[in-house]
Amino acid sequence: MYDRIRRTSVLLRVDSLCYEIFVPSGIASRLRAAAEGEGKNPVTFYTIYYIDGGLGGGHLTPKLVGFLEPIDREFFEAFTTVPGVGFMKALKCLVQPLNEIARAIERGDTAFLEELPYIGAKTAERIVTELRGKMTKFALAHSNQPLSIEKESAVELKKEALAVLLQLEYSRAEAHRMVEDIFSKHKNLKSTEDFLRKVFEQGQAVK
Repeated sequence: MYDRIRRTSVLLRVDSLCYEIFVPSGIASRLRAAAEGEGKNPVTFYTIYYIDGGLGGGHLTPKLVGFLEPIDREFFEAFTTVPGVGFMKALKCLVQPLNEIARAIERGDTAFLEELPYIGAKTAERIVTELRGKMTKFALAHSNQPLSIEKESAVELKKEALAVLLQLEYSRAEAHRMVEDIFSKHKNLKSTEDFLRKVFEQGQAVK
């Protein structure tokens, strides 16, 4: 079961263990909607295990990236073999359906790729150079939903903010009140971190 669904991660409980699985924001959004609407969890995550951090020193962290479909995992794994396209960048930049991205790569359409967040001209050229001729399978896939969402809607952000407060053991009624209060006062919140900062500031002001 899920202990938490954030914008790009899921905290998944399996028996007595919890695993943090990083997921594209579009998948997180679908999981959150399913958890609320149906009360069901997917049976399987198709994951990639990798080590994050510099090999020359610093903090090395093992991480899991997960997908609901094997073909999404396979595409992501291929896409991140391109120099300059790391896992965290790829989680955020795949805002078009993977079949459309694959078709753009096959036809050498760097202009299309440059429209993806965090993908500049040089990276777009490297993507075409490295992957052209290897994307036919993905170009034929029936995928009409992008893996990532470029900008989270206010509704999605409120849901995530509510989930964070419930995780912090606020009552559901109190959490709902705080979410509505903060979002009514601050219209330009972009993340749960922004929301939590406003909650903290408001609490400090009351003291």
